[in-house]
Amino acid sequence: METKMLFGVGLVFDTPEYGTIVMGANEELDNLLPSTIREMIGDQIVIKNVDGEERVYDVVSCQINHSIAGKKNVGICLGNGVSPDEIVAGSMIYYYSSEPVD
Repeated sequence: METKMLFGVGLVFDTPEYGTIVMGANEELDNLLPSTIREMIGDQIVIKNVDGEERVYDVVSCQINHSIAGKKNVGICLGNGVSPDEIVAGSMIYYYSSEPVD
């Protein structure tokens, strides 16, 4: 299965209730419906750190927020089992694409 870039990590933080959350934006997502973005994200994502290391994470949940400027900000909850120290801002998030490869 192929992976495609979803967004660059702009913010990583930890919450007592939900665990680690990664947030970012990608202007290519701005014209998509939130349901389409959620479907793209699916159950797992790949995060490629700035040093090139790739790790697969299970997605607990995701939320898509709209800014005043009409941009979409995407938050993906990775849960309490993931330390926010594992993911640095600037890392890239990829999703698994089921589209056929040409």
